[in-house]
Amino acid sequence: MTEITAQPRKFDRRKFVVGSGALVVAIGSPRLLNPKAAFAAATDFPIGPAVVDPLQVDSWLAIKGDGTVVLNSGKEELGTGTVTTAMQVVADELDVPMDKIRAVIADTWTTVNQGVTAGSQSSPTNFTTVTGVRQAAAAARAALLNLASTALGQPVSNLQVKDGIVSPKNGGAQTTYAALVGNKKINATITGKETPKSFFDYKVVGTSVPRVDIPEKVFAKFTFNGDIRLPGMAYVRVVRPPTIDSQLVAIDGFPHKVPGLIKVVVKKNWIAVVAEREEQAAQAAASLKVRWNVAPLPNFSTFHQDLVNMPASSMTNRVLIDTFDTDAKLAAAAKKVEAEYTYPIQMHGPMGASSAAAWVQGNTAVVWTHTQNVWAERTMVATATGIPAQNIRVIFVEGSGVYGQSNADNAGLDAIIASQATGRPVRVQYTRADDHKYENYGQPYVHRIKGGLDASGKIVAWDSESWTTSRGSRPGPPANIPSGVLMGFPETPLAASPAPTPSLAPYTVDGSNNAPSYITGAERIRTHTAKLAFFHGPLRSPNRIQNTWAYEQFVDELAHTAGQDPLAFRIAHLKDQRLIDVFNLAAKQANWQPKVANSKQGTGTLLKGRGIAGMIYEGDNGYNAAVADVTVNTKTGKITVDGVYSGQDCGPVLNPRGMQMQAEGCAMQAISRTLKEELKWGPNGVTSKDWETYPVIRFNEMPATFKFQAIDRKDADKAMGAGEVLITSLPPAIANAVFDATGVRFRSMPLTPAKVRAGLKAAGKA
Repeated sequence: MTEITAQPRKFDRRKFVVGSGALVVAIGSPRLLNPKAAFAAATDFPIGPAVVDPLQVDSWLAIKGDGTVVLNSGKEELGTGTVTTAMQVVADELDVPMDKIRAVIADTWTTVNQGVTAGSQSSPTNFTTVTGVRQAAAAARAALLNLASTALGQPVSNLQVKDGIVSPKNGGAQTTYAALVGNKKINATITGKETPKSFFDYKVVGTSVPRVDIPEKVFAKFTFNGDIRLPGMAYVRVVRPPTIDSQLVAIDGFPHKVPGLIKVVVKKNWIAVVAEREEQAAQAAASLKVRWNVAPLPNFSTFHQDLVNMPASSMTNRVLIDTFDTDAKLAAAAKKVEAEYTYPIQMHGPMGASSAAAWVQGNTAVVWTHTQNVWAERTMVATATGIPAQNIRVIFVEGSGVYGQSNADNAGLDAIIASQATGRPVRVQYTRADDHKYENYGQPYVHRIKGGLDASGKIVAWDSESWTTSRGSRPGPPANIPSGVLMGFPETPLAASPAPTPSLAPYTVDGSNNAPSYITGAERIRTHTAKLAFFHGPLRSPNRIQNTWAYEQFVDELAHTAGQDPLAFRIAHLKDQRLIDVFNLAAKQANWQPKVANSKQGTGTLLKGRGIAGMIYEGDNGYNAAVADVTVNTKTGKITVDGVYSGQDCGPVLNPRGMQMQAEGCAMQAISRTLKEELKWGPNGVTSKDWETYPVIRFNEMPATFKFQAIDRKDADKAMGAGEVLITSLPPAIANAVFDATGVRFRSMPLTPAKVRAGLKAAGKA
């Protein structure tokens, strides 16, 4: 084992091709290759395993001769502390210190396929499934104690472990994990019957262990994806059309000779220039003359209304819930409320532009990528290149932190095709405009909701209908992402509409938060999904944030119509005690004082208000409630979020500081998306190409007060995800606070100063 820390990383060609047997296990360092014959000429030579067996302990953990424990993590580290938390459970289950644990991260040759790494999926996967780190570590412990029992002549029940040293409880000879299996296989199968320790018995899990990747990042020893340098590496820039559906007419070449140009690679509507140096590739891409038949984008100003007006025959239409009495209950309601909410297209916008490196030789390939799913990337690469999947090694090397499907997958596909076409190892580097203009954006939404109240203010009917667009998805089929479509791979057609039969029980929150958490009497939930020009993919809290944006504002509107306090109104319509608990916790932290929203409106230029919202994330993957305090400047229209107070329940708290940091990040991104973020475009392409045309929140715009508390439920049946819960609750809480301050309801995100000024003026309040 070798640790590599200095950067940038330059690999020796001879050692690389021959294969030194080295494997980097320090978190954050790139994995060198040991591909047996290293890109052997034999076309059918399988250079890697097709599948790493998830039921073998050795697929997850290895004990080295010096007692170091190596964790093979199938979950990528995206800046959330996922790998640190996984190491914590290994430390507890095996009773070894954290500083003796190393991690190999997401490599299709060496780690188990744990699927996509997403903000709220890693902890449930690692802590509650048979094919997760906790179960694997429990199985490893059981196997190691059985070996120690034989070696020491003691029953397992009489053995104890401390710092990897196994000894009898009553004293006597002892042994170590290293002595038992150091540098050898453990040779044990995970049956699912091994019993992990209780969360009450953990000593490391549940404590604020610092992120293990931070020191190397702080001291500039960390290797990011963009730091990779391969022997003989060429550089690639992609030349994209004005819009994704534009068609290539002709390539007219360069106005002058481009130094270092290796090749212009064309695959239908996909064009890449390859050069010896990075600045040469950038120059070539900027100067290449290309003619396109431009397919115009939809009308920006009427986009949401046009989406609603699309014919049903061009959409996937679903009835999720229907109690078949909604119309009658609405007609009989004492009071009725109707509202429409819109949510814009938003982008991932990573701070660092996407990149990838790839090397294709014959029938073998390697990709270095910051994807969220190396196995899906491998499937995509296999389809795109014709290389057998097991001959493709996809290695995760961290890029810019991101929540959701960034352009990492596009960059990886670009790199592999350019390498295959040139026979050279290559690196693709996107510009800021590349990342902004050609990605799988978050989905836009329109919600139209009707609600009815009886004479006492109880909800008796809820009728919601939503419209959204969906084109593309996570990698797998190449056409799920823009590069794949440009290359000519066929897209998956829009799913057919099922029979209009309800698929969910009333008051059920599904995996996309398509239904509210409240008891609403009669209930009907319908959704419509179209396919338009933009590509879409998961963006932090995909669908959940959009649905909650509408639902939690509408509940507030019902509470106001009923003349009731927004918090009391919500609790009166809830039955899930865990959700009630987080609402009460958030309210306690904020010192919530009951009132009817906007009943104590101030006067003057600066108006202050308070709002609340909450939900169950994905129906069973986290509870959160948030209170927001805002100041609205009626002259400028600027909204300032002064305070955020949040209560959360994600089961057992695995790393308190880690969860706190996730909540802080959620708050920052929620404020940014609520007040600032919206993709802009014209008929000839996306115009949000930089941070001026796509503004995001700055650090000095964070709320002055932030209070967050999690309920530590060590007795809960599972650990839940913490990466996407507060971001889902906070946007409607902010909007509700703005109504409380001004008496004007803003139902269209983002709440920009121009939009707020116009709304206040129309209401006669500016």
